[in-house]
Amino acid sequence: MRIIVVGAGEVGLAIARQLADEGKDIVLIDNNPDVVKNISSSLDVAVLVGDATDEKFLKKAGIEETSMFIAVTSDDEVNLIACFLVSSIYDVPIKIARIHNIHYSESSAFATGFAGVDCFVNPDYEAAVEVLHTVEQGADRSITIFDGTDVQIREYDVGERDYVASKTIKEVRTGIAENFIIAGVVRGGELIIPDGDFKVEAGDHVYVVSIRKTFRRLSKIFGVKQDSLRKLLVVGGSNIGVMLAEMLMSRGRSVTFIDKDYDRCKFLSERLPDALILNGNVSDTQIQADEQIADADAVISCTSNEELNILSGIYMKHLGVKRAVALVENSSYVTIAGNIGINSVVSPKVCAVNSILKYIRRGGVNTVRSIFEGRAEAIQVKIAENAPIVGKAVKDIHFPRGCLVVAITRANASTIPDGNSILMGNDKAVFFVLRDSIAALEEMLV
Repeated sequence: MRIIVVGAGEVGLAIARQLADEGKDIVLIDNNPDVVKNISSSLDVAVLVGDATDEKFLKKAGIEETSMFIAVTSDDEVNLIACFLVSSIYDVPIKIARIHNIHYSESSAFATGFAGVDCFVNPDYEAAVEVLHTVEQGADRSITIFDGTDVQIREYDVGERDYVASKTIKEVRTGIAENFIIAGVVRGGELIIPDGDFKVEAGDHVYVVSIRKTFRRLSKIFGVKQDSLRKLLVVGGSNIGVMLAEMLMSRGRSVTFIDKDYDRCKFLSERLPDALILNGNVSDTQIQADEQIADADAVISCTSNEELNILSGIYMKHLGVKRAVALVENSSYVTIAGNIGINSVVSPKVCAVNSILKYIRRGGVNTVRSIFEGRAEAIQVKIAENAPIVGKAVKDIHFPRGCLVVAITRANASTIPDGNSILMGNDKAVFFVLRDSIAALEEMLV
């Protein structure tokens, strides 16, 4: 499968790198020669300098043999025009455009299929939805929610005094009267898919799969207190902040905005009449005294400055706020932020990549979550009725190395499977799979 990716920014580069590592034929296009030069030496893909809105250049890039065209530059109009051009002239099955402008997102004209675009991806919207899910679940850790199911993946850091420390997976499962799976463990910078004999150690970062009601009890076992977050402070009136505030208030949450830009505050007042809008900084002692912003249940920092987002979260927790959520793009900051007090980190780049991967994956994929910098994926799939795994028990299916089926939803009931569980057509199954095994798993699902 040849895939053309237009735009060698953070999103385009992440998609190209992940798909190239899976052995797919990738052509990466950017109009900046310096960017292309830097990428060519570090990425095993065809990298071209050129204009993706130029028909002759696209032909040179191999558009006639392309199965998927993904335009993810920082310019919405370039992405739209490029997809429209491809749709008008060439028979490319899937065209994806990244859009950032909030007005495009809200326009009914930009529904799926407009101008030949099969999928619009808005990183801001995707990030706002992820923050919303995190807040609704108490913002204790990063959370993945799978549509139409009760299945979740949550991340925990194992402490020396935690029950699971120094126990094998078998011992943990036997000693805790809850149905769950430890699907992945990060130790020493490596992601491990554990078997029953694997011993969990203090300092491990674990990915746990279960259903929502079970996590209320599991969080206590992992030393995490869950709180109901009703009163929220949003730092930074960005597009993400605006979308998030609307989502939160529609669910009965109270929202206070704080932004240092006066004109932006005027816009926020008009857009969000039910929110309290403050012009200033979280460090302003007068605002702290007058508005009691430290009484918030959680602070969500979503400015364009990720360092400020981390610092704002830490500062507000120091003042007494229970939870801190920060938007962070730099992957090296994610671990640092968690270690110094940020409860949950959300990356718009990763959210956009997850949304795009859903359209790339074969076999009825509903949700994709990139795990640990793309080294694995959690994939929710609707099992085809004629798939080769239908009617077989999990223990009898020869899944590729580093692949686990961690949840099954059938007739709106979600369960955590064991070896005797049988996969049936139309099941919604969640797989936790290492990147190297994704292509092999796809073959089993179609």
